[in-house]
Amino acid sequence: MKVGKMIWIPGLACSAAATGMAQQKPNILVILADDMARCELGCYGGHNLATPNIDRVASEGMMMTNNFASMAMSVPIRASMYTGLYPARHGSYQNHKATYPKTKSVTHYLTDLGYRVGRAGKDHPVNQPKVYGFEKIPGFVVGCTVSHPAKSTPEGILEFMQRSKEEPFCLFVCSINSHMPWDAGDASEFNPSKVVLPPNCVDNAKTRNDFCNYLAEIRLFDDEVGMVMKALKESGADENTMVIVLSEQGPQMPFGKWTCYRYGQSSAMIVRYPGKVQAGSRSDALVQYEDILPTLIDLAGGHVEGLDGISQLDVFLGKETDKRQWVYGMHNNNPEGPVYPIRSIQDKRYKLIENLTPDSSYYEKHMMANGNNMWQSWITTGKTNDYAQWLVDRFVTRPAIEFYDHETDPWELNNLADDPQYKERIETMHRELHRWMEEQGDRGILMDGPNAEDPALKIPQPVRTYNELNAIREDLTQNYYLANDIEIPEGEEWIPIGASSKDDADPARFSGILDGRGHEIKGLTIKNAKAFKGLFGRMDHGTVKNLVLRDVDITGNAPTGGITGAMIGACTIERVAVTGKITGDSEIGGLVGRVARDGSHTDYNVIHDCYVNADIKATRLSTTMDAPSCAGGIVGFIHSNNGTTVAKLDIARTYYTGNVSTSQQSHTSGCAAGVIGFTDNNRNVRMQDVLVLAKSITGATPNYYYSRRLPAAPNNVIEYMAGLYVRNGIQLKYYSDKGVGGQIPDGTIKIMDDAVFRSKDFYTTTFHWDFNNIWTINEGEYPVFKCDTEDGITPDKCCVGSADKSLGGIFDLQGRFLNSVRIPGLYIANGKKISIK
Repeated sequence: MKVGKMIWIPGLACSAAATGMAQQKPNILVILADDMARCELGCYGGHNLATPNIDRVASEGMMMTNNFASMAMSVPIRASMYTGLYPARHGSYQNHKATYPKTKSVTHYLTDLGYRVGRAGKDHPVNQPKVYGFEKIPGFVVGCTVSHPAKSTPEGILEFMQRSKEEPFCLFVCSINSHMPWDAGDASEFNPSKVVLPPNCVDNAKTRNDFCNYLAEIRLFDDEVGMVMKALKESGADENTMVIVLSEQGPQMPFGKWTCYRYGQSSAMIVRYPGKVQAGSRSDALVQYEDILPTLIDLAGGHVEGLDGISQLDVFLGKETDKRQWVYGMHNNNPEGPVYPIRSIQDKRYKLIENLTPDSSYYEKHMMANGNNMWQSWITTGKTNDYAQWLVDRFVTRPAIEFYDHETDPWELNNLADDPQYKERIETMHRELHRWMEEQGDRGILMDGPNAEDPALKIPQPVRTYNELNAIREDLTQNYYLANDIEIPEGEEWIPIGASSKDDADPARFSGILDGRGHEIKGLTIKNAKAFKGLFGRMDHGTVKNLVLRDVDITGNAPTGGITGAMIGACTIERVAVTGKITGDSEIGGLVGRVARDGSHTDYNVIHDCYVNADIKATRLSTTMDAPSCAGGIVGFIHSNNGTTVAKLDIARTYYTGNVSTSQQSHTSGCAAGVIGFTDNNRNVRMQDVLVLAKSITGATPNYYYSRRLPAAPNNVIEYMAGLYVRNGIQLKYYSDKGVGGQIPDGTIKIMDDAVFRSKDFYTTTFHWDFNNIWTINEGEYPVFKCDTEDGITPDKCCVGSADKSLGGIFDLQGRFLNSVRIPGLYIANGKKISIK
């Protein structure tokens, strides 16, 4: 599994030194366009308009000629710029997908280095103030799709620049020009018949008219650059500020934004820093947006390990010529169209693109939806123009591999993938691309589609040590597996996964997967009378399977269970065993303390093929049924339902053996049962093939399966019961005749001699339990799990299905991504592993 990376920021010796250093630190100003191709800027050789303000910055600084976006869409690439991570690692690997909530950004790193960090204008990624804690600076329009937006004003940014001479500033000015709808500028400046179109465009009237509207917004951005630079000079910070001007990615046109083509990925980058960066210089060093954050941290005097980007400061300062050999790219089409994942790699000359679903047709809704748009005009022109039809066809239908020589073909019109003279080069780049994908945890096809964050579709991460087990709390959405048995160090008190400390009574929820693969965790100990205790504090739509918790010693408060304090929202616990002892105030269960209600996932929580051999005890001396003292061999407490917010439970092929009790033995609120301690007016429980083999059940209202309290008649029995067996000799002693508790219809429970349950024949003939793959038994003992629970995986590989019914990914059992694969005609349910012959 990936272990958290170390972050180091140099400390300062004293406050006086800190003040002195802060005064010497340079300010940072980043000016960012929106969907703007660099090739239209005058300093980059543009022919259609003058861009005097941008060109002036270039004449006073360094132009980077090989800067590229790893994803040609705003949310992912801005997240990369702010975090220094590639999209697969920061989480915004689809457009408008949130960044992983524990990710640090420029606002954390530079604030720690003494900077004020602000942002004016476009706010992507949005609504994540803990990740992107920018001070909001007024004066620039925030919404990028606004029609006829207001003109930008400089007062807000000038105030931010001038506010403090003691604190350096880092300011991102994020324009919405030239994002669609291209109605902000004055297109009459341009003659449609005279504009120079890129050679990868269909030349017709619609394209030319739209292109003039696009150029008008480039003019607006150039004006904004002039206004911002004027404000910087007025602030007095001009000479001590590094300015970086960026054009983001290409425009929303075919072969531009939403692709891995050069027109989409290439970006202007101009760096100005008077006296430090040589005026009028150029560099062909390879740069990516991920490099911006480590460069800014380096400039500010800090250092951060574990980022994907590389500091380019020495390139900017003329001390080095190159820092990279490769730049990488990715595209995931969801939610802007059907699944169409693309990956790319390039050096200074050659570019390789891998289309992971080449049998599919590419479609992007913003650009290609039916209507009076540029794309539809291309289709119309293609009916009478062969070159136009060729462009349309190659945009929609793409081969698995594309390979281009940018020296002779900068517009990527001649695919050399089948040219034998490039065979070795293609193999080298393809190998490096997949090495990068593996390093990033890039799951290829499985990262496209609406369910990409489903843990079952993530590459399983190995857990080999106690420290790695403890580190699961760093990412509660991941897919984990135990690579071996793990023993908790003697004397180490376990903090439930999801909890920030042993006293945290409101732990975060685990929604990932933990697959024990037949291994055990031994000696888990908790001695803390706080709520939500267990291996996990709370599970929410999470899964734990193929795991043995051996010799637990847990003390907690309501709710507390061996696996989790609470299971919420259709969780799954299967092929799991717990042994030891679990004690607490109330809502104490062998596997689960509480089945809690949830309105998001309304399916049943599942407990299948499990057993508990542990002593379970509730110590609360309650005298009210609204706060009972309840303990259950499997589950302590089930919430009541509240409209569409429900708590449901399905238990099958499960047994309990041990002593379950409550200290309250003189009031009917003392509830103990072999399976469920207390169900609060909730009958949404299914039991199939469930055995109570308890040594004892002790309380004021003990019962075999559930103590109480069900709804009033006629709903005073649980939803489904079948195959319920109890060993003889369990004594149920009630506080009074009114304390019998949950009623089960006559004949539902079968009481048999204990020896029956210690024979394989009973389970195979009565229940048909799976003794080939799950269970084993020594005659004279109760069944236990087989050690080999590899879940049907062949020795070296497994295949996990994607949201596309014909797509999958190949992984080895160490969780390493091997390749994307198409499986024609075969549907693999999400997360279902199959053998590969």
